[in-house]
Amino acid sequence: MDDAGEVLGRVNLIDVADGSAELGYRVAERAAGQGLATRAVRQVRELAATVYGLTELLAVTTYDNPASRAVLARAGFVATGDITLDGRPGTGYVLSL
Repeated sequence: MDDAGEVLGRVNLIDVADGSAELGYRVAERAAGQGLATRAVRQVRELAATVYGLTELLAVTTYDNPASRAVLARAGFVATGDITLDGRPGTGYVLSL
């Protein structure tokens, strides 16, 4: 949230099973480029390992989203291969916790 109490983004874990979950995140356009997504993903990464007891996080993004690819790289995710997301080419990622 910003100082006015407006939501600037969200991070979520879905498909939680067998120690693994898929990470999703979105940041408001006006908050982009300020490191918010990277900080949020790092915080959820720590929660996933310490509070939720997960051992692996998965993520996907499209090639036309370099900001998302950069966030995942800064958070320690490793590319696992090509995927198609909503009909667009992209990359899958994994992070061992």
